[in-house]
Amino acid sequence: MIVYKMQNLNNLTFQEQAVANYIIKYPKDLLEMSVTELAEASYTSASTIIRLCKKLGTKGYADLKFIYASEYPQMMKLKESLKTKPYDKSSKIDDIIHTMPLIYSKAIDHTRSMLDYNTIRRVTDLMKQAKIIDVYGDGINYEVAKMFCYKLEEIGIIANAYNSIHWTHCEILQLDKIPSYSILISHTGKNPSVYDAAKRLKECAIPTLSISGNIDQRLSKLTDDHIHIMTSENTLEFSTVIFTMSTQYILDILFASLLVYNYNSVEKNVDALKGERHEWLKNSY
Repeated sequence: MIVYKMQNLNNLTFQEQAVANYIIKYPKDLLEMSVTELAEASYTSASTIIRLCKKLGTKGYADLKFIYASEYPQMMKLKESLKTKPYDKSSKIDDIIHTMPLIYSKAIDHTRSMLDYNTIRRVTDLMKQAKIIDVYGDGINYEVAKMFCYKLEEIGIIANAYNSIHWTHCEILQLDKIPSYSILISHTGKNPSVYDAAKRLKECAIPTLSISGNIDQRLSKLTDDHIHIMTSENTLEFSTVIFTMSTQYILDILFASLLVYNYNSVEKNVDALKGERHEWLKNSY
């Protein structure tokens, strides 16, 4: 959603931020305001609003209003249905069952609104050229990395999950000039082991992608590309669920892109494995 993108832009001037803050604080006003009226209400100027529109990826104020108006009903529905803390001690099982899909939807919608399609295309092109894909993460992110590698191996791509830098592995990739690609996952962007891995990979000139929140920019500055995901620091806000769902969404986009690229060979392998399984089942009776 455009409002999520507005909330997370980090390259705004003071005046542009003032416009964004006004829209976020008074979400209904934008639907009825002209550019001049919004400028007066936010104590800025029409040119500031146009610059903000450009940074949001829209063609201008009319385009911004059109996108915002189309997303407004869903945004209000989510706002009403999903509190910052979705549950409290009085929540019933019915509440949990009803609200959980909204938590998933919020994480995915937020992440999708922040996606740069050119970054996705560039990353998938590099992954297509790689003979080996390495994924780094610590704690729960290591488990997410292992799951992603398992999916890649299902479509014939060699993939490894690490919770710290594998220095010898990187040196071999560099010395033997093996095309590879590395993905680094961090909730905050400041995990020490992941940050160290990014530094080592940069020294080896191995292309990298970081997937992290907007809390700390140091990791993203070390990698060739960065994809922003939704994060929260509060367990009561379902921080782990939100972050994991957001990360999983990004990784599944990359996986699906590689599946499509290797579709013919994957389809051939699936048919062959089906035949082998059928023979095994037939002979087991």
